[in-house]
Amino acid sequence: MKSIKFIHLCLLLLIIGCIPPKNTNPISPYLIIKNINIIDVLKGEIIPNQEVVVKNKLIYFIGKSFSGKVPSHSIYINGKGKYLSPSLWDMHFHLCWDKNNDTLLYSILLKNGITGIRDMGGDLIMMQRFKEKLKKSLEIFGAGPMIDGNPPVYADFSLSVDDNTAMMAVLDSLKNKGADFFKTYSLIKEPQLKDISTYCTKNNTHFAGHLSEYIEPETSISLGQKSVEHLNRLDEIWQVNKNRLDSIGHLMQVKKTFICPTLITYQLKTKIKDSSIINKEYNKYIPTVLMNEWKTTWAKRAKRVVYSQDLADLDNRFIAQLALVKHLHEMGIMILAGSDFAGMPYVYPGIGLHQELNLLAKAGLSNNEILKTATINPAIYRGVQQMNGSISVGKYADMLILERNPLENIAYLKSINTVIWQGNIYNTAPQ
Repeated sequence: MKSIKFIHLCLLLLIIGCIPPKNTNPISPYLIIKNINIIDVLKGEIIPNQEVVVKNKLIYFIGKSFSGKVPSHSIYINGKGKYLSPSLWDMHFHLCWDKNNDTLLYSILLKNGITGIRDMGGDLIMMQRFKEKLKKSLEIFGAGPMIDGNPPVYADFSLSVDDNTAMMAVLDSLKNKGADFFKTYSLIKEPQLKDISTYCTKNNTHFAGHLSEYIEPETSISLGQKSVEHLNRLDEIWQVNKNRLDSIGHLMQVKKTFICPTLITYQLKTKIKDSSIINKEYNKYIPTVLMNEWKTTWAKRAKRVVYSQDLADLDNRFIAQLALVKHLHEMGIMILAGSDFAGMPYVYPGIGLHQELNLLAKAGLSNNEILKTATINPAIYRGVQQMNGSISVGKYADMLILERNPLENIAYLKSINTVIWQGNIYNTAPQ
């Protein structure tokens, strides 16, 4: 009797063992966009009426019709009459200086199609917290505090360095705390910049920032400065010695140095008496402390512009700066689009990048070249162009569905219907 019960028990266990376990990890749904016009930023062309399949954050298929098996719970989007663009990066932004900025700003960035920012000076602990919190909606590539001379221009977000500084220990500390690169500022001296250059070469990282008032631009670029922020010093050289500017441009080309001109910061200076720069709709995204700082700074600047000739001089200088950007572009210097939010009064988050792109059009760049400055060029700068910056199979699905074609008018980049970032869909980015 016991032997029979034992046999029954063994048979029961055998049967249970043959039952396949419940699938606790079902196949993730695909995202399938039908009949969409793809913007090929590499060629500056439209590929019409394509089907795009996204699987596990990546673009899995592009073609006329996908014939593979699709999970039943997949998501379909009708793209008929719409355009698919890579999503945007703002390559000069200041996010990591207020603990509430992540909550306050990420939604308006998404609404404007921005899924990545290069943070050009802030708090590293805050940056790491923001990276973790926003990892499903915004990518942050940041420097932490700016490295400046002693005394620095801005004490709040700078590390002052001089001949008494243990530079390697400082740089090790920044890198170990999560700095993606080093931001150098306007008053750093040559010995310290050389130390940074040596460290970057040995540790596979880079530095970018202002051209220092104490170092010739040729020296900074030769030392490996990866991007020049703004037009400071270059526009002065452009005015007085165009041959020297060309020499610097050729050096930038050889060293593969980018420029982030932030034209919006210079245009705003021409509007010092113009109240239209105040965007009431976007004021709600500006922390009170920053808004008060803007008002104070602007009032001081306005006092320095007394005569009509002062405004004319600002206008003429801006026209020259537009010509400089076009000239550098024609020399083959790669341009990065950046707004300098929180670095310049009345540059608003999100919309500031679109204003910068429109100014690049005013400088004479083609619509596709402008689109590159916020898509593939940032990817090349970060060394991730194999996975980011354009729409092709195998790359991350970081994309915008647009109502209109930005290759016809770059302002149409604002016609955002849907934001997609690594497969996450934001039909209307939250506000």
